[in-house]
Amino acid sequence: MSITQLQLSPTPPFDFAAAAFSHGWARLAPTSWDDEARVLGRVERLDSGRVVDLRVTGQGDAQRPVIDIAVDAATPLSAADTTEIARKVGHMLRIDEDFSDFYAQCAARGGRWAAIGGGLGRLLRSPTVFEDVVKTIATTNTQWSGTKAMTRALCDALGEPLPGDPARRAFPTPEAIAGAPPEALIAARFGYRAPYVAVLARRVVAGELNLEGLARSDLPTPELRRALLGIKGVGPYAAATLLMLLGRYDALGYDTVLRDFVSARYFAGERRPERELLAVYDDWGRWRYLAYWFEMWLADPDA
Repeated sequence: MSITQLQLSPTPPFDFAAAAFSHGWARLAPTSWDDEARVLGRVERLDSGRVVDLRVTGQGDAQRPVIDIAVDAATPLSAADTTEIARKVGHMLRIDEDFSDFYAQCAARGGRWAAIGGGLGRLLRSPTVFEDVVKTIATTNTQWSGTKAMTRALCDALGEPLPGDPARRAFPTPEAIAGAPPEALIAARFGYRAPYVAVLARRVVAGELNLEGLARSDLPTPELRRALLGIKGVGPYAAATLLMLLGRYDALGYDTVLRDFVSARYFAGERRPERELLAVYDDWGRWRYLAYWFEMWLADPDA
């Protein structure tokens, strides 16, 4: 095996562990998180078709952060490979996003909110929008254990194996999913979601849907939300999750977790209409999603 070392310099302040693990995506195959060693792992298929093993760690402090990437590959990487890996890891960890306004609002509120300004705010995402859409669809109408089982089974069934360790597989490409027989997605436990994922992959392969372009879109959030709702299998909750993954934090998705948390925290457990629960975060403006997410995280950072 050939090992290549890469480094990235995120925009400070940056907290590596928080960026890697303040969102559950770190637990979804083919990504992993080692709590003790604080290593973000991932099996990644590159555009060249090579499958490599990534081990990502953080060094320095919030004001002088460094991201180290160790890449295990069967043979030495090309310049294009290293550029792609750096771009993908940077995207996953949102190294260039500007949270200064969010931090200012947190500082103004004081108390535990002041801790957010130490570099929190980044929520892990996948290297591609396609993977994020598939995983978000896998979160709908199921428990978290079901989502983890689905993504693991999908990688095992259709992902390309890591050389030397074929039990570990990359996330499947749109082409692999589009070309798979219907029973493959059923076997991967996607159930009623299987046709949604199959249609999504076929539309991407056919060029009808440019998901990766959404990450660079300058559309206003309401228009981007409508575009996401046009994807079969994406409802209001999934659209809000995907907007967050795209770096738009002004929309909140309503689900039982939000309902129960906001009801307990602000209304003594009393059931209130959805619009009233969502309105709790209106004064955060374009940071609504992060305010809700980190209020839950601050209430129980080990949850």
